[in-house]
Amino acid sequence: MVMATGIVSIAARLLGYPKIGWVLLAINVGVYPLLWIITLCRLVRYAHAVRVDFPDHQRGPGFLTLIAATAVLGSQSSAYDMSPAVSLCLLVASLVLWFLLIYAFMTAMTISQRKPNLQTGLDGTWLLLVVATEACAILAVAVAGTATDPIPFAHLALGLWLLGGLLYLMMITLIFYRWCFVPMTPHDLTEPWWITMGAMAIAALAGSRLLLLAQTTTLFAHDLRPVLFTLTTAFWAMATFWIPQLAILFVAKHVVARDPIRYSVAEWSVVFPIGMYAVATHVYAVAAPAAYLDGVPRVAILIAFAAWVLAFIGAVRVTVRVLAAIFSGRGKA
Repeated sequence: MVMATGIVSIAARLLGYPKIGWVLLAINVGVYPLLWIITLCRLVRYAHAVRVDFPDHQRGPGFLTLIAATAVLGSQSSAYDMSPAVSLCLLVASLVLWFLLIYAFMTAMTISQRKPNLQTGLDGTWLLLVVATEACAILAVAVAGTATDPIPFAHLALGLWLLGGLLYLMMITLIFYRWCFVPMTPHDLTEPWWITMGAMAIAALAGSRLLLLAQTTTLFAHDLRPVLFTLTTAFWAMATFWIPQLAILFVAKHVVARDPIRYSVAEWSVVFPIGMYAVATHVYAVAAPAAYLDGVPRVAILIAFAAWVLAFIGAVRVTVRVLAAIFSGRGKA
């Protein structure tokens, strides 16, 4: 939720909807610490459940949203010209979380004695490895723009950007194999598969930010700029490639197979990629430059707004229903 709200807020800021962006920023400032409190309470009260979830191949990758949400909130604070110290603190926090959670997650997956096959153990949430890494790269670029010594942050961003791209190559190979050579039904096409597009969109955004940084500063060698442009274009093209395919599969599931749309936390994994694509395309159009692309993010942001509103309404309805059930149960007791 924080990731989706943050990127849609940034898109609103860039594309001329500042009032909506400020409202989303305010929501994130309230929701982010609240979710941390809930997470820590669960860790203390239900530690065993957390220990069971973390090494699970389906639920475990969800913990990586802690990294990405922290980094996206940092980028959001930078986009709204808040104190550079806020972005720096959130960068440090996201990097600490990245180191602790990524290596703990990979270790747990490696030494686990109960490993499922690709059909039951792999879905789009595994690409949060890429999203978390690229989110840190984007925030590092933002911090480099205000730092007294920007070189370490620029090199950190470059390294994380390339690492995220390599992680995507590893993951998409397994995903392509599952899609094409392992039986799947429309009901298996859950919302997190949209992260296949979102992971490339965030990589394209990180590359575009680096390209703008290379064009306006002397932090990178001049001959690195063609490489930045080529890889960023490849990432943006890959993100664009996924959109029609995901839309077709969405129709196959919900229209052809008549699988009803019901709210779950996974709905936010649809909002985030759409919002990310809007921001990535806008920034790429500036960095390339490619002014003829200006209309694309303006359409994408409207879709992202609509998706965010629907997801938010669903989240509120579920929360009210759960709280009502809790207090009703206490009243009877």
